[in-house]
Amino acid sequence: MLTFLQFAQLAAAAWAGPAPIVQASISTCQLYPGQLATYYTVTYTVGGAMFLSPLCGACPFQAVAAAVAAAAAAGVPVSRYHAQHVISRTAAALCGVQLLRPGFACRARRHRVAHRLHA
Repeated sequence: MLTFLQFAQLAAAAWAGPAPIVQASISTCQLYPGQLATYYTVTYTVGGAMFLSPLCGACPFQAVAAAVAAAAAAGVPVSRYHAQHVISRTAAALCGVQLLRPGFACRARRHRVAHRLHA
Protein backbone atom coordinates (compact mmCIF):
# COMPACT_ATOMS: atom_id res chain seq x y z
CA MET A 1 0.00 0.00 0.00
CA LEU A 2 2.61 2.56 1.11
CA THR A 3 6.33 2.58 0.55
CA PHE A 4 8.57 2.91 3.59
CA LEU A 5 9.37 6.55 2.75
CA GLN A 6 5.67 7.44 2.40
CA PHE A 7 4.88 5.68 5.68
CA ALA A 8 7.69 7.49 7.51
CA GLN A 9 6.53 10.84 6.11
CA LEU A 10 2.95 10.08 7.18
CA ALA A 11 4.09 9.24 10.71
CA ALA A 12 6.15 12.43 10.96
CA ALA A 13 3.39 14.64 9.50
CA ALA A 14 0.74 13.26 11.86
CA TRP A 15 2.64 14.36 14.97
CA ALA A 16 1.73 17.81 16.25
CA GLY A 17 3.37 18.16 19.61
CA PRO A 18 6.78 18.52 21.22
CA ALA A 19 9.71 17.46 19.05
CA PRO A 20 9.80 13.65 19.09
CA ILE A 21 11.96 10.92 17.69
CA VAL A 22 9.83 9.12 15.09
CA GLN A 23 10.54 5.51 14.21
CA ALA A 24 8.42 3.88 11.53
CA SER A 25 8.85 0.33 10.36
CA ILE A 26 7.18 -2.02 7.93
CA SER A 27 7.65 -5.75 8.36
CA THR A 28 6.37 -8.59 6.25
CA CYS A 29 6.08 -12.28 6.98
CA GLN A 30 4.77 -15.24 5.07
CA LEU A 31 1.89 -16.86 6.93
CA TYR A 32 1.12 -19.64 4.49
CA PRO A 33 2.64 -20.50 1.13
CA GLY A 34 1.49 -17.73 -1.19
CA GLN A 35 0.08 -15.54 1.59
CA LEU A 36 2.10 -12.52 2.75
CA ALA A 37 1.19 -10.34 5.75
CA THR A 38 2.44 -6.77 6.22
CA TYR A 39 2.61 -5.08 9.62
CA TYR A 40 3.15 -1.38 10.31
CA THR A 41 4.64 -0.02 13.54
CA VAL A 42 5.12 3.60 14.64
CA THR A 43 6.99 4.70 17.74
CA TYR A 44 7.18 8.26 19.07
CA THR A 45 9.80 9.02 21.74
CA VAL A 46 9.30 12.27 23.65
CA GLY A 47 11.44 13.15 26.65
CA GLY A 48 12.33 9.56 27.47
CA ALA A 49 8.76 8.26 27.18
CA MET A 50 7.90 5.91 24.32
CA PHE A 51 4.50 5.72 22.65
CA LEU A 52 4.05 2.94 20.13
CA SER A 53 1.27 1.62 17.96
CA PRO A 54 -0.03 -1.92 18.33
CA LEU A 55 2.52 -4.46 17.23
CA CYS A 56 0.08 -6.00 14.77
CA GLY A 57 -1.11 -2.87 12.98
CA ALA A 58 -2.23 -4.27 9.65
CA CYS A 59 -3.22 -0.78 8.45
CA PRO A 60 -0.65 2.04 8.27
CA PHE A 61 -3.26 4.68 9.14
CA GLN A 62 -4.42 2.72 12.17
CA ALA A 63 -0.82 2.34 13.39
CA VAL A 64 -0.20 6.11 13.24
CA ALA A 65 -3.54 6.95 14.89
CA ALA A 66 -2.93 4.44 17.69
CA ALA A 67 0.52 5.84 18.50
CA VAL A 68 -0.80 9.42 18.60
CA ALA A 69 -3.76 8.30 20.74
CA ALA A 70 -1.39 6.56 23.18
CA ALA A 71 0.64 9.76 23.53
CA ALA A 72 -2.52 11.84 24.04
CA ALA A 73 -3.78 9.41 26.68
CA ALA A 74 -0.48 9.75 28.55
CA GLY A 75 -0.87 13.53 28.71
CA VAL A 76 1.53 14.61 25.96
CA PRO A 77 0.18 17.79 24.31
CA VAL A 78 -0.61 16.46 20.83
CA SER A 79 -3.47 17.23 18.49
CA ARG A 80 -5.49 14.13 17.66
CA TYR A 81 -7.53 16.28 15.26
CA HIS A 82 -4.36 17.18 13.33
CA ALA A 83 -3.37 13.51 13.11
CA GLN A 84 -6.81 12.47 11.83
CA HIS A 85 -6.76 15.33 9.31
CA VAL A 86 -3.35 14.24 7.96
CA ILE A 87 -4.46 10.61 7.81
CA SER A 88 -7.69 11.41 5.95
CA ARG A 89 -5.91 13.69 3.45
CA THR A 90 -3.27 11.03 2.77
CA ALA A 91 -5.88 8.31 2.32
CA ALA A 92 -7.88 10.53 -0.04
CA ALA A 93 -4.78 11.40 -2.07
CA LEU A 94 -3.96 7.70 -2.46
CA CYS A 95 -7.50 7.11 -3.73
CA GLY A 96 -7.32 10.04 -6.15
CA VAL A 97 -9.91 12.19 -4.37
CA GLN A 98 -9.45 15.97 -4.39
CA LEU A 99 -10.44 17.28 -0.96
CA LEU A 100 -9.60 20.94 -1.47
CA ARG A 101 -11.72 23.31 -3.50
CA PRO A 102 -9.96 25.49 -6.05
CA GLY A 103 -8.82 28.78 -4.53
CA PHE A 104 -9.76 32.31 -5.51
CA ALA A 105 -6.84 32.68 -7.94
CA CYS A 106 -7.83 29.52 -9.80
CA ARG A 107 -11.48 30.60 -10.08
CA ALA A 108 -10.49 34.10 -11.22
CA ARG A 109 -8.14 32.69 -13.86
CA ARG A 110 -10.87 30.33 -15.10
CA HIS A 111 -13.35 33.23 -15.29
CA ARG A 112 -10.84 35.41 -17.14
CA VAL A 113 -10.14 32.65 -19.70
CA ALA A 114 -13.84 31.98 -20.19
CA HIS A 115 -14.49 35.71 -20.64
CA ARG A 116 -11.80 35.93 -23.34
CA LEU A 117 -13.09 32.88 -25.19
CA HIS A 118 -16.69 34.09 -25.31
CA ALA A 119 -15.93 37.71 -26.13
